[in-house]
Amino acid sequence: MRAAGWLPGFANAHSHAFQRLLRGRVQRRDPRAQDTFWTWRETMYATATALSLDQLEVAARECYVECAEAGYTAVGEFHYVHHQPDGTRYDDPVATSRAMLRAARQVGIRLTLLYAVYARGGLRGEPLSERQQRFGAASLEEVERALDLLAAEPLVDNEMGSIGMAVHSVRAVPPAWLGPLAELTRERGLVLHAHASEQRAEVDECREVCGKSPIGLLAGEGVLTPSSFVVHATHLDDSDVATLAASGAGVCLCPTTEGDLGDGVPRTADLFAAGVPLSIGSDSHAVIDPFAELRSAEYQARAATGRRCVLVDDDGEVAPMLLERVGHTNGYAALGLRAHGDEVLLDTEARALRSGFSGDAPQHSSSVARGVSEPPPSQRDAMAVAMTAAHPGLVSRVRVRHEDIVVDGRHVGT
Repeated sequence: MRAAGWLPGFANAHSHAFQRLLRGRVQRRDPRAQDTFWTWRETMYATATALSLDQLEVAARECYVECAEAGYTAVGEFHYVHHQPDGTRYDDPVATSRAMLRAARQVGIRLTLLYAVYARGGLRGEPLSERQQRFGAASLEEVERALDLLAAEPLVDNEMGSIGMAVHSVRAVPPAWLGPLAELTRERGLVLHAHASEQRAEVDECREVCGKSPIGLLAGEGVLTPSSFVVHATHLDDSDVATLAASGAGVCLCPTTEGDLGDGVPRTADLFAAGVPLSIGSDSHAVIDPFAELRSAEYQARAATGRRCVLVDDDGEVAPMLLERVGHTNGYAALGLRAHGDEVLLDTEARALRSGFSGDAPQHSSSVARGVSEPPPSQRDAMAVAMTAAHPGLVSRVRVRHEDIVVDGRHVGT
């Protein structure tokens, strides 16, 4: 921690901004039926097809304001809502992408627009459904043209606004497209993201149809490189973990969304031990809270392994690994962004943080009995308290490029 209470700004490496609108709509089910990721997806499709271009931009702006107030200073928008609801192209083929970039610029948060390719309805080559038409790419040439247009967009200055590419999933992108898309990103120096192995059904079907796991398929087509980042990677076998580690690709964990959707618990400890760079994202924005994502990643690893303090730095410290490496350094790398002047100030007078930031915390009874005066909280203690107890309500100030975008917990433009 820099000066008292200051943390590096957090990177939200995986966002679908419009899905924030689902929060209150998906916390119930028919008592006679099961609710799963796949039933949730139908509600998501309905929301995606109901939004106008202006509504998409408003939804993104509101989402990014909440991200900023929570302590995020950069966002990776995994963007696949490209067309009009019936699939008709806008006169400007990247109109919705520009809307995302405008929304982020209005908020003052950094954004990497990850242009997502979505070309089919399933692993067996099914055509796009009616509700998926808005997402569809007709050809690789259409994708390349979109990237050309975005590269020329004035808001893409590679400081506040940047572009990358995303393979929506192995369900949605034909294997024959994967290699060319990977090469396209390498030629342009872009980061490449992909959803993979989020659901057991996806993994099982991919093995049945393609003879390998989603991770194996991506690796075989040249998608996995040090500039690639797999989102979720929840259901992996040992070979998948080894493949990711050998490729240098990173993994973006989204613990609150993965919990909300019932995806499962990832092999976080194994990925970390193998040297796979981990980052976080709030994905569907059921929760926007970097502290919750980071804590959950660590606590899931503890629950899965029966050990404490799993994600640690060379000194055995959890907080610097989570708050600085996973939440900041790895996240910015996943977005292809540089962080300068991006930082978050916590309210160190808040009761939840006081034991880590002030010297007036109660002394341990054993120390009092021995007449020993304990030293004031150390910087390590302060970071650990922030890791375990902080939340967006304790974020006092947020700066991007040394400029305040949140003051006294509120976005300066609201």
